[in-house]
Amino acid sequence: MFVTILFGDSRMEMFNLNCKLINFIHHLKEKCSLDFKDCVDLLDSSGKVMNLEGKQHSLALASSVLKERQFYILLQVFRDTNIRGPKYVSLLNNFSQSHPELIELLKKLSNPNNERDRKIRGGRTRGLNISRSHK
Repeated sequence: MFVTILFGDSRMEMFNLNCKLINFIHHLKEKCSLDFKDCVDLLDSSGKVMNLEGKQHSLALASSVLKERQFYILLQVFRDTNIRGPKYVSLLNNFSQSHPELIELLKKLSNPNNERDRKIRGGRTRGLNISRSHK
């Protein structure tokens, strides 16, 4: 059971899901050269954030949150007292060329209370083609 995480300059790393979430997230940060204090999350191909931030100390298996053989984009999560929700930043470099739809999606996810964005979103999110378009 594994997933593929996209990050950096079109890097892909496979991660085992048969471990506790706390260990999965720790290994993810280590493998992607992130500080252990950084908050991270993953974005699936449907545009859904997996909400790992709240589960970073969970002893549940990673497979209970993530789907095996799926591709995910690594996100860094920032909290600001001036913003109601989290701000998501893709850790996949040059994604504006390979995934232009990701720019608008991250803006919407980082500002879900914006009335204009709610009207545009309309309750459905167009899927991301992240499985093979990373090159």
